[in-house]
Amino acid sequence: MGGRDRKFFSYAVNHIYQNTKDGINIFYSVEDYLVYFTIFSNSMAKYGITVYGLCLMYDHIHALLSVRDQSSLYKSVGETTSRFVKEYNIEYSRKGPLFNSPFGSAVKIGEKKVRTAISYLYNNPVEKKLCCKAEQYRWNFIAYIDSPSPFSEKRTCRESSFELLKSKKEVKNTFNAGCHLNYTLLKRLLSKLDMKERDILVDYAIGLYSRLDYKGLVRYYGGYHKMLVAINSNTGNEYDIPETFYKAPDTAYREMIRYVEDICGIRPAGNVVSLPMSVKYELYSRLKRITGAHDFQIKKFLHLPSNYRKL
Repeated sequence: MGGRDRKFFSYAVNHIYQNTKDGINIFYSVEDYLVYFTIFSNSMAKYGITVYGLCLMYDHIHALLSVRDQSSLYKSVGETTSRFVKEYNIEYSRKGPLFNSPFGSAVKIGEKKVRTAISYLYNNPVEKKLCCKAEQYRWNFIAYIDSPSPFSEKRTCRESSFELLKSKKEVKNTFNAGCHLNYTLLKRLLSKLDMKERDILVDYAIGLYSRLDYKGLVRYYGGYHKMLVAINSNTGNEYDIPETFYKAPDTAYREMIRYVEDICGIRPAGNVVSLPMSVKYELYSRLKRITGAHDFQIKKFLHLPSNYRKL
């Protein structure tokens, strides 16, 4: 459902979804996810929106939002989208929109429908074979309810390197200034850290910026572990969400990311977006021959036209 005539009820939970234009991939690196997440978080804070869920997938986004008025909903989602697209296009030397417009939404009235939407959102990565349980996926953020550092090891200040402590301070200063984390800052900070410290910094940034109302979310189930049991036992069906579902698992995108970074030396993998078309066509042939990705997945990954056919 799109447009200004969509149903809206003040403070009801709205399932917001954004599909990428032509189904292209947009998330290739930690930087991509964090830039979007921190822009989103700041926009939600600015308009006083309650967030019950956010899930970032390779080619689409889901969010569960509760807001007083429809104008704030449009402004918050619109600002998030426009700011992210602007930064993304500069980073990857591309032009044009990333998402279909307008964004989609479906209002959820009653606790049963809200719980169904919650299960659907948090199980998106499970359905696409990216993990076995919802809490194993970093970019739906549900694991942060139970721990501030679910994907990294805990280190005291004494155990942390000078660069990690310095990076945390820069992230916190950026947050306190009301700014999101941009590509330039993230690339500089992450490049100075080893893999374990990178994970620590990412967890720290997510915990700092997060606007998810975890307490409100858990109240729908009566406890965190009860919620996990419910979510992991029922993926949920959202019949009013016109989402295109492909049976092919999204693990193919992980495989292609590893291939272009480790074998082709293209780092980050998102730089495939700005490659000359002749290079994309050659890479298309290699990915088709070497990886387990389907034809349509390779085209989405490389931002190739869907009607491209190898001569």
